[in-house]
Amino acid sequence: MLTAMMVSIPAFYDSLMPTPAPWAAVMYVLSGLLVWLSTWRQPRHHASQGKDWLLGLALLSCAALPHSSQSIGALSWRMVVALFTLLRLMLLSKPFFERAGLARLMGLAAGVLGLCGIGFYWIDPDVDTLGEGLWLAFSTAATVGYGDVVPSNTASRIFSVFVVLLGYGVLSLVTASVAAMFVGSQERKIEREILHDMHQQLKSVKQEIALLRDSMEATKKTD
Repeated sequence: MLTAMMVSIPAFYDSLMPTPAPWAAVMYVLSGLLVWLSTWRQPRHHASQGKDWLLGLALLSCAALPHSSQSIGALSWRMVVALFTLLRLMLLSKPFFERAGLARLMGLAAGVLGLCGIGFYWIDPDVDTLGEGLWLAFSTAATVGYGDVVPSNTASRIFSVFVVLLGYGVLSLVTASVAAMFVGSQERKIEREILHDMHQQLKSVKQEIALLRDSMEATKKTD
């Protein structure tokens, strides 16, 4: 299913080019068939089975539409399908994010920004080098918007929307993981201090109990 999601991404953006390659329709067909195959292999009455069948059908329908650069309707439909595909991709990746540590999240963020940089370099004619594409991907995902490199055509602007949705989410996870690491170390320090105080108090209570026991025994002997 994840493979099918990834296959549909280059097909969507290639269909926006002034002279789209014929493989864009093939990639849509392949992604739709992969979604159907994955759905067919799911257990019966799976919660998302019906939605996945519809998603596969929607991806297949994208292959039959005119090029996005030639039809506003085709572009609108492909954008809707791309948004649902991205949502499904995020839901499928959720368990990975929940179990990921800081190192894995940083590697994932680097991978996402790298792919987004390659995407900008591929679809934006004003991005002359891969370095500029990577910088545009980072500034877009981080929502800083320096303005030195900006999307210059329709395909690049639409791509920026998905970069913000995906890249900003991944960078937020990295930031949250770093913050949790510092908060966790501070919490462990506080826990150690509390345990140390508890041990001191228990030691003091034991000493008081021992003194009280000795006093009671001395009183009994005197009586």
